[in-house]
Amino acid sequence: MRAVMRLVMARPDLMKGGAVALPSTEGPVTPVTTPEGVVLSFRTASFASRLAALVIDFLIIILAPVVLVILYILLPFEHLKFDNVKMDHPFIQALIILFVLVGFFLRSGYFMLFELGPRAATPGKRVMKIRVISHDGGHLTPSAVITRNALREVELYLPLTLALQASVNGGWVSLVALIWTLTLALLPLFNTSRARLGDFLGGTRVVHVPRERLSFDLAEQAPVTSPGLTFTPEQISVYGEKELGVLEEVLREKRAPTLRAVADRIKTRIGWVEPNIASDIPSDEAFLRAYYAALRAQLEGRMLLGRRRKDKFDE
Repeated sequence: MRAVMRLVMARPDLMKGGAVALPSTEGPVTPVTTPEGVVLSFRTASFASRLAALVIDFLIIILAPVVLVILYILLPFEHLKFDNVKMDHPFIQALIILFVLVGFFLRSGYFMLFELGPRAATPGKRVMKIRVISHDGGHLTPSAVITRNALREVELYLPLTLALQASVNGGWVSLVALIWTLTLALLPLFNTSRARLGDFLGGTRVVHVPRERLSFDLAEQAPVTSPGLTFTPEQISVYGEKELGVLEEVLREKRAPTLRAVADRIKTRIGWVEPNIASDIPSDEAFLRAYYAALRAQLEGRMLLGRRRKDKFDE
């Protein structure tokens, strides 16, 4: 079914930023501009999939205090007596502060820890086959992940806390907190990127990335050999690790319009001349695979010597 879908592709001006679209039947897309100025379109994670992932993650987070309570019941803590201890006791105050800090790191650090990993996804996101990406096509930075998750305090936890407190004492604060929560929670429904406030401020987006697309290692595939696929050290040295990561994603996706746009941009950038013999002219995928292998080998060689090149601007 997917093979017969009609691709919709805008005519790319790669010097100013090409545009490559996904099949229109796949729903909303999130455009990401690569370091080469090519706009890649990822299928945007739906509001329902993000909500389901959040519920799964919250269920996992809730299990942590449950385990602590079970441990308290099972372990011999009879010597701890709190019957006559007042709430203003320094020890009790220290426990309260510790509880607040643990709660913060549990509900926010959980998301940060998993999203800073290689999959950029929490267990809930993995179940729903979605992940976090950077809006500029590069690698996720710690600052971006921390920002998007710290904003969850303002979006969800703080207004819910105010609503619960106000519901006990009564008053209009509870209604304001509820409106606050609903407004920010439903924000993804009112923008094409399905992004929440934390995504906008952190420069991140959430997209669908099925697991099967990442089930192979490009380095383990047979290298492309062709008389027309030779690169000089100067041509390989044009790019760095950031561009290598983008190229790997393009090769994993294997979308013909994207392969053509990126291949043309790289050929222009490195001044690559096509062979005179038509049979020696490689396909776009073959060219990119060969260039990927050459670039990866050079960057790995530099790393062995203690030198790294983060991107094309890093000399």
